[in-house]
Amino acid sequence: MDTQALANWLATYKRAWETQDADLFVTLFTPDCEYRDTPYKEPVPGREFHRYWQALAKRQKDNRIEFEILGWASRNRGMVNWQATSTRRATGEHREGNGIFMLTFAEDGRCSGVLEWQHWRLVGAPLEKRDFTW
Repeated sequence: MDTQALANWLATYKRAWETQDADLFVTLFTPDCEYRDTPYKEPVPGREFHRYWQALAKRQKDNRIEFEILGWASRNRGMVNWQATSTRRATGEHREGNGIFMLTFAEDGRCSGVLEWQHWRLVGAPLEKRDFTW
């Protein structure tokens, strides 16, 4: 995997997420991939990606995402910053998110592991105040 191949992979991820195309999304990952979007929940196994992304599509719309490649941890492991917006279908809340992907790739160019750290808020909401009284 090189930077251009990662940029191509991210372009396909962008297209899949913005159009909510679960069929396209699953082509990006190996069947044994684990998607960890938080360290405090069980990972989503590759065999459940299609169902997972279909469920997300029912909850969100108007998805937009941009990526910045931050660098390489190893020959097949890249770090990417993402910024996104999405609207929740049930409430109409327009949200913005920012996160980091640590992506591991198999020899065939598909992703074989995802670690993600993400944060979301309502678009235009003020920054959260820090509380040092704990």
